[in-house]
Amino acid sequence: MAKQEYKTELINFAKSVLHDPIENLDWKQLLEWEHKHLKYTRGELPKPRAELPIEIIRQSKGRCGEFALLYNGLLLAKGYRSRIVIDCSTLKDKAKKAAGDHVWIEIFIDNHWVHVDPTEKRINQPSMYADEWNKDVNLVYALTDKEIVDVTKTYQ
Repeated sequence: MAKQEYKTELINFAKSVLHDPIENLDWKQLLEWEHKHLKYTRGELPKPRAELPIEIIRQSKGRCGEFALLYNGLLLAKGYRSRIVIDCSTLKDKAKKAAGDHVWIEIFIDNHWVHVDPTEKRINQPSMYADEWNKDVNLVYALTDKEIVDVTKTYQ
């Protein structure tokens, strides 16, 4: 299925199946919309895990990967420029609790990339992982369909 067809399908699914349209929502409102239709779980998820927005909505629960993929899909369907951010850090500092294992989004707003953690519903707080989560942030990549960018410094 072509990109445009899938975007149209997602918009139509929200409107006709969920009866909760996304057409008039901005990027912040899309974050609220997502949390109405997707709940965080630590429990088992179906295998293979859902990857496409409509599958994720039907699954109705997920972790950071599902939240990031769904939010990215919603943003793209609405014409926003966004990219998925993956923390690939390794534990180097033994005083830190964790490294890696999280996914979030950046959206291009007002000529710069804005951090959005859709799982946590946090906007423009890139230092939260190092400061609040006490993570050893040392290797973070942002991905689009055209490029992979090292954005580690933004999150340290």
